[in-house]
Order: sequence, then structure tokens, then C-alpha cells
Amino acid sequence: MLGKKVGIDLGTTAVRLHLKGEGVTFDEPAMVATAVGDDRVLAYGTAALGTVGRTGARLRSPLREGAVADTVALDALLNHLITRAVGRQRIFRPDVMVAVVPGMSGDDRRTVMEIAARAGARTVYLIESPLAAAIGAGLSVSSRIGHLVADVGGGTTDIAVVALDGIVSRLSVPGGGQALTRAIADHLSVLHGVAVDLGAAEEAKREIGSATSLVEERTLRLVVAGPAGPGEIVVSSTEVKEAMVAPLGRLVAAVNEVLDDCPEPLVTDIRTRTGLVLTGGGARLRGLDRHLAAATGLRVEVAADPQGCVARGAGTALESLDLVRRNFLYLR
Repeated sequence: MLGKKVGIDLGTTAVRLHLKGEGVTFDEPAMVATAVGDDRVLAYGTAALGTVGRTGARLRSPLREGAVADTVALDALLNHLITRAVGRQRIFRPDVMVAVVPGMSGDDRRTVMEIAARAGARTVYLIESPLAAAIGAGLSVSSRIGHLVADVGGGTTDIAVVALDGIVSRLSVPGGGQALTRAIADHLSVLHGVAVDLGAAEEAKREIGSATSLVEERTLRLVVAGPAGPGEIVVSSTEVKEAMVAPLGRLVAAVNEVLDDCPEPLVTDIRTRTGLVLTGGGARLRGLDRHLAAATGLRVEVAADPQGCVARGAGTALESLDLVRRNFLYLR
């Protein structure tokens, strides 16, 4: 086959592109900026975010919590990615594997495949993101031994037990990293009596956020909008940790639910041998592995390059197309 092998992690907040032999070559926000009044594309990814506030520009997101929310934006973004991967002279069209959340509806899956095909793919395959994450993390998904993976994305957290090249038990939790950010914004707003926006909450999560208590308390100054105009508040790592208690509790409950729905021999594998592997951008939250280990009794580790696991796994899966055709939807 002379066409390229393209793996795409189609996330709610970020999109990543993997090319065989090159690795992850595109990792940017899943955003498209179009002109107000028509669908003329102005920018993609980080450049699209730079249009916020610009007169005549509209920021659009293809997905919302793993579901297709804007087909125009999805069409533009997939066209951009495939063109970026293979160039405009498509003598040999690529095989494309798109990773989607397990809870995506059948209609939305068909939409993704049809748009990717129109964008120039020779054959389009879909793989569920936790299976792609497991492959990208280097887990032995073809063995009979059970592996548990939690892909903590922006819009959803997808948890699954994989074995024998497939998903045995799975659950998607809406919200993902965005749920943590919203919880921080709400908690700090009430605690400090000012409106803390999502951008400031995200900064707090990134700079001083931790799922477990830090050895030394940390503080951060945030710019907020007060009654008399912009001002500053000082927030602590303890305040941020307290804000995340409820969404982290839902994550723990989801992990336990997936295990409860799994055959006992695989649960034994996970509890005694393989543990839980965290992937996705949310896996970078300080102390998340230790928090989940304490709450579930599992050995928990963060995959190497957790953000790139899904895209890498999607690209790697294209090396076993016979397996793919037996297990996943495809369109050619």
C-alpha cells in the first residue's frame, strides 16, 4: 500500500494527528474559526482561538461531550487534517483511523466516516478511544489478560477493560477535564464572592491543582472580574483540591462500575497484575494516580505521553487491518 496511514484522535477539546514513521504531528485545540454570516474558514486550532473577540469571526467546536455538534466545523477540521497529512496532491489516498468516544451515536459515527471519506480518505475506520488509548500506551490488548484503561479527555472520560483485541466492559463519564475546570470555577466563585471564569479556573488547575494534598501549600493570584472591574484574588491548592472532590468521586465510581460489569477472571488480572493505566490530557493532573490508587485499591500508573496515546493507538491499529475489519466500522 502506497497511501499513508493516518490516525486521528477526534476529541472534544483537542484533536491530534498521527502519521506512521513520524509520530504525532498535530496537537491543537479542536476549534475552527469561520466568518460571521457564512462558513468561510478563517483558522484552525490554536490560530482559531486567536480570533476570539475579532469582529467578523465565529469560533466553532465540532464536538460537544463526544457528540457531533457542528458538521460544518467537523468537515473543515477533517479536511485540514487530511490535507496536512498527505498534501493537496493526493495521488495515493490515505487510510484513516478516527478514534471516537464509545458513547457516540450510530448517526454521528456515520457522519464522521462520510466526512472523512469526502476529505480524501481511501478507507475510513472508526476505533473507540479507550481501545486506541490502550494500544497507544503499549498494552498487550491481544492477550487474554485483562487491562483497565481510563482515557481522561476534555469532554469525556472513557474507561474500559480490554482483552483479546476488544473492549469487554466500558463506561463514558461526561465532562472529563472540563468538568474539573467547571467545578473549580464554581467553587472559587462562591468562596471568594467574585466571578471566576473558566480560563482562570483552568490556570488554577494547571498551576496548583492536585487530586491529593500537596506537601507544601501553594497559592496563585488570579485575575477576575469583580463588581468594580478587573481585580485579583489569591487561591490556594487546598481550595482547588476541595473543588474537585465531586467530579473525582464520579470518576472513582465509574472505574468501580466498569470492574463490577467485567468477568471475574479479568478483574482478578487487573487487581493482581495489570492495574489501571491513565491516558489523555487529564491524566496530567497532579496526584490523580495516587488518588485513584487509594480509592480503588488498584496499582495506577500514567502512560508515557498520555495525551498522544489515542492518536498513536489509532495509527498503530491501521497496521492490523484484518483485525480492524473484524472489529470496527469502516467505509471505503
